[in-house]
Amino acid sequence: MSLVVIGVGNEFRRDDGVGPAVARALAAAGIPAEISDGDPVRLMEAWDGAEVVVIVDAVRCTPSVPGRWHRTTLPHTIPAASSHGFGVPEAVELAEALDRRPEHLVIYAVEVADVGFGTSLSPAVEAAVVPLTAAVLAEVTTEFPVPGH
Repeated sequence: MSLVVIGVGNEFRRDDGVGPAVARALAAAGIPAEISDGDPVRLMEAWDGAEVVVIVDAVRCTPSVPGRWHRTTLPHTIPAASSHGFGVPEAVELAEALDRRPEHLVIYAVEVADVGFGTSLSPAVEAAVVPLTAAVLAEVTTEFPVPGH
């Protein structure tokens, strides 16, 4: 079964870099991972051919608890308050219309505090990277075995 983790975000917009941070950590652990800016077409290209896709993305919530994450799968509701103008919800809608949605799609949405210019995560979101990475790693190696894990 083919798997890819996609970290969605912009590493130059502070907390929006949480998805890429988790993707890099998972790639270092040997999990197939990519980084995407969240453009729907590029997301579909990143998951093309994968049966299992795990997406990690930053979301804005009101009120927000920075660093808290939510896990969802389809057909459940996808958090629509992405920190990008377009992103995961639009990519899923487009993929469904084009019959290009992965068989298994898991989304981890991380609440963020600061998406201003800068390259460091806020302390609360930074503190969430290690446990979130561990949760994703545990899920993909338990639910969707990865060769070598």
